[in-house]
Amino acid sequence: MNKRITLSDVAAAAGVSRATASAVLSGKVGHSIRVSNEKRKEILSQARALGYVPNMTAQHLKYGDDNHIIAVFTYENIFPTDPKSEYYLFFAGIQQEAEREDYDILILNNWAKDKSRSSRIRLASGAIMIGVTRDDEHITSLVKQDFPLVFVGRREIGNALPVHFVTFDYKPAVEEIVKLVLKHSDKSIVYISSKLSTAEPSADKSFFLHEAAKKLGITIIDINIEKYVTEEALSTVLKTKAVIFDRLFIADQFTEIFKERNIKIGKDIFGAILEDDWTESHEEWTRWNNKRVELGSLAVKHLISSLSGKKITDSYLVELPVIEAKSTL
Repeated sequence: MNKRITLSDVAAAAGVSRATASAVLSGKVGHSIRVSNEKRKEILSQARALGYVPNMTAQHLKYGDDNHIIAVFTYENIFPTDPKSEYYLFFAGIQQEAEREDYDILILNNWAKDKSRSSRIRLASGAIMIGVTRDDEHITSLVKQDFPLVFVGRREIGNALPVHFVTFDYKPAVEEIVKLVLKHSDKSIVYISSKLSTAEPSADKSFFLHEAAKKLGITIIDINIEKYVTEEALSTVLKTKAVIFDRLFIADQFTEIFKERNIKIGKDIFGAILEDDWTESHEEWTRWNNKRVELGSLAVKHLISSLSGKKITDSYLVELPVIEAKSTL
């Protein structure tokens, strides 16, 4: 990774002190420091040539976080107006924690690819990033400028770019679910994912699932469906009788077919979903508890810790208690 250009680099290139360069670049010339117009232009020119960007975190620490604004930012059209939205509870957790800490929320939605909206993020002290769709180039620029960001859910941006995130503690929950499903199959479990499940959290769940299966000495039969359930996929599930779904919407496609063919969940077929029931309509399936409010709240705690310069003492993980239901009983 290239070395970050600092204020000291700009000062050295322009042949001035760090204090002088700081005064010019922060627009504070004339207060306690006087700089000629020629030298001011030279400093600005060197800053542009070197690609200098200000350290936003350092500025917040030095001058104080006076505006007390947190941006909630997404690159897709997801901001919740309906309590049944997939992201509604994340947002509720963010809002509640921000209010407790006396921060206002600035909602920014860049899903229409209106680049002018991206710059508005700087009206805030820092940002919580929500959603799967993203602009890695824009995020990379923000991170390199030390603009405080916290992602809801693990994210990998660019070439190992250091990004801060909070996420669910998938590993123990996945391991417990595998053991519950395994009660009904001592050899193999079918794992159904989708080409739409491409974000890092889905990759994490898949990794922990296969890791758990390896420890237990069982086989995972991976099936990746596209737009609809094929007869081949359905036949494999019915033959194995044990299935784990990556997401609710994938389970829904199979559940509909089970009902049409009078296949009883918990009798003819056993399984679970590696997700919480945020739609409140999957009570028959074993899954984990809904902790989205807690994760949204944790994101705010981490962001505020970053803004204040304090060491983050909270874990970046939220525990996921498993709810055993009819599908594995």
